[in-house]
Amino acid sequence: MLTTAPLLNRGMNLDECKAICTSPVIAIREKLFFRIIYEGMLRPFEVLNLQIENWDRRQRTVTAIRVKQKTAPLKGDTSKKVYLDSSPRTALLTDNTNEMLREIVGNRKKGFIFINNQGKSLDLSWFNKQINHYAKLLSIQKVIKYYVDGRILKLIICMALREAGERHHDNKGGSRKLSSVMADHTMAVKERHYEKVGSDFEQVHESILEHHPAFVDGW
Repeated sequence: MLTTAPLLNRGMNLDECKAICTSPVIAIREKLFFRIIYEGMLRPFEVLNLQIENWDRRQRTVTAIRVKQKTAPLKGDTSKKVYLDSSPRTALLTDNTNEMLREIVGNRKKGFIFINNQGKSLDLSWFNKQINHYAKLLSIQKVIKYYVDGRILKLIICMALREAGERHHDNKGGSRKLSSVMADHTMAVKERHYEKVGSDFEQVHESILEHHPAFVDGW
């Protein structure tokens, strides 16, 4: 699972994503949360806000609606925030994820998918703590750097699963434009934040193995 790729800006690789999405040591609720982010390229808070009514069992899909906000003047009040819903995005689930979802939902007919043992909705801080806990348990958590105030920037986080899902799709030959639509951002954002030159060492190594004569011809 470990990699020799430089830590800075490299993002989660395939083995790390597979470990977080499949390891038997991870509780099914948390594993389901991680899998939906990775498979659907959804934002963590979008997955957190999914309701049972957003799930189509037969089609193996969940539909996420992102609430966007913008500041707009209203009767002279320039600080007034207007909230707008974006167009719903439907994410396809694998058979295994769909079955996990069936197990988690059980006989419930409505409400949030991700709840605690008391039936209350969970928050993102819970899942952020859990992914860090399990990544340490699996020996794949890395500290990329420390901030000036002492906070650490970790490699294995919920948002990194979303970025990795899109990147791995594209690296396998998938349409960059279609994955951008699924992830709900523009190509400009994709190129600025997801496709930084020199940061995707996983793709660089794959290209070298496939095309560099020293590797291809076994020098």
